[in-house]
Amino acid sequence: MGNNETYTWIYGDGKTGGLILPKISVIVPVYNVEKYLGKCVKSILSQSFKDFELLLINDASTDSSLAAAEGLAVGDKRVKVLDKPHGGLGDTRNYGVAHAYGKYILFIDSDDWVEPDMFENLYAAAESFGAEMVVFNFIRENLSDGESRECTLPVNYPEAGRAAHDVMLQKLIGPDGEENAWRHVEMLGCAWRRMYLRSWFVENNIRYGNEQKIMLEDLPAAIKSHCLAEKILLVGGTYYHYRYNPDSLSTRYRPKKMEMLSRCFDCVKGFLTKRNIYDAYRERHLAWFLRYAAHSSLVNCFSPMNEKGFKGRYGEVSGILKNPILREAVKSDYLKKGSKADRIILRVLRSRNALIVYTFYRNYTKMLLKDKKRK
Repeated sequence: MGNNETYTWIYGDGKTGGLILPKISVIVPVYNVEKYLGKCVKSILSQSFKDFELLLINDASTDSSLAAAEGLAVGDKRVKVLDKPHGGLGDTRNYGVAHAYGKYILFIDSDDWVEPDMFENLYAAAESFGAEMVVFNFIRENLSDGESRECTLPVNYPEAGRAAHDVMLQKLIGPDGEENAWRHVEMLGCAWRRMYLRSWFVENNIRYGNEQKIMLEDLPAAIKSHCLAEKILLVGGTYYHYRYNPDSLSTRYRPKKMEMLSRCFDCVKGFLTKRNIYDAYRERHLAWFLRYAAHSSLVNCFSPMNEKGFKGRYGEVSGILKNPILREAVKSDYLKKGSKADRIILRVLRSRNALIVYTFYRNYTKMLLKDKKRK
């Protein structure tokens, strides 16, 4: 079919009666993004590939996002606006999958935007390989300094099959125990970095977690997908623009961050254990917990938005050091060959001395905030 043809899609029970179902379902969760939604939707509707449906799913926004979505849908039958009770990002993605009818599904966050040839190239690649999942590169758009940086996958392109499976699964579970250990893992587990074959996605019960209970709710889903998929295709195209806000350190504080990241760890560990492969990835997964979960949780303690004084913050640090997963992780020598930063953090956390850890992370966070102000 040519790109200029018009299409009719069926919703409901899926009995087409001769009508055509879309090739791609694009799922966009919408929550308080009236400022950014227009750019996102316009980039989708400007695609060279026209055979798609766009599901704008309002997650009980408290601003004018719903009205904005309805306005953007006017005059284009491919766009469907759905309104649901608030459940968070993971719940909204699951809702979108349940209402999608495309052969493939794509997730796009409502404050991001995409290149005009994204759908055309991903669909062609998936069809030519018979892929269950296609993974691609993205550009990180820094809102603070306007810098754009391409973030690529740690492979040569194109890469498919078992080799792609092994590389991606390792990087998703945790860092390599070597210099520059985290160079390639940026945003690797994000839902929007993949296009899935919808039938495969549904049959394998891939679902996103509740972000009110678990942080990085899309990471377990990505790891499960890479464990189960037999036909994975990694492509070199850069199609997605991720809106990065470096000021989040100074504007966000999560009082239960360590608890929520521990749930993410346990979720991944449980799945890998059921598949009898956890032992092969144990050291790597513990390194992820130490280097990401514990480290970011300790930085979070010293967010300017944390109104607690010394006693309250010291209590948070002490509580993190008592975490049983962290106690197991610091015993590992896996990160001893990592970067200088890896080795310093390992040494500090191994001390298990709350005052040492408190002092280190208080000064480290001050340095981060000072650097951001300079930029």
